Amino acid sequence: MKRKTRIILLVLIAITLVGSGIGGFALWNFWPATWSSEPPVLDFPVENTDVIHIMAGYGNIGLGFFHNGIDFGCNDSVNIIAPCDLRVIGIKTWLYATDPDRWQTSVRMRTNIGYLLEIAFESWALNESFADLQRNALNIKVGQKVDQGEVLGQLLYHGDGTHIHFMIKVNGEDACPYQFFSASAKGIFDPLWILYGTTSIICNDTST
Repeated sequence: MKRKTRIILLVLIAITLVGSGIGGFALWNFWPATWSSEPPVLDFPVENTDVIHIMAGYGNIGLGFFHNGIDFGCNDSVNIIAPCDLRVIGIKTWLYATDPDRWQTSVRMRTNIGYLLEIAFESWALNESFADLQRNALNIKVGQKVDQGEVLGQLLYHGDGTHIHFMIKVNGEDACPYQFFSASAKGIFDPLWILYGTTSIICNDTST
């Protein structure tokens, strides 16, 4: 084989490998847990509801602030479970607030075509060491298929503000998770919402 031919062949192989890698990465990120286009039915995402309270609902919650999920607070470390079949597409640990510092680990998961679930594990970690503990308390990795009811990981309790921020996107747009809850999930949620003591409705944004 001539040298010029070998070089062209190697270049074509390299382009093919790079293209395959980019395509594989894109497919990884968009591959759903199931190929259904029906809205998912979500079970309650917390294993032990005895230690759970509702910190905030979805929508406009005052002072012009739009809250794009439901916050489930806890007064002890607790397991967070997959509310439906999921494919993990991203895990990120980051400093989301300062003065004082607050760290969280956000887990992005695709349910089916058009629906994406995200759970932010906000353990009230004040430093990177506590943040690493929370990251290590997860049982999942990117690309993993998780079945409904499996434990995603433990939300560690590091203070009174400990909670998960539970959100869903429909075709890239925020939506109220409550409307996708199963009857059993609503049966757990509704009494907690009453105990929360708010006069507002759970999903107080009329667009959803």
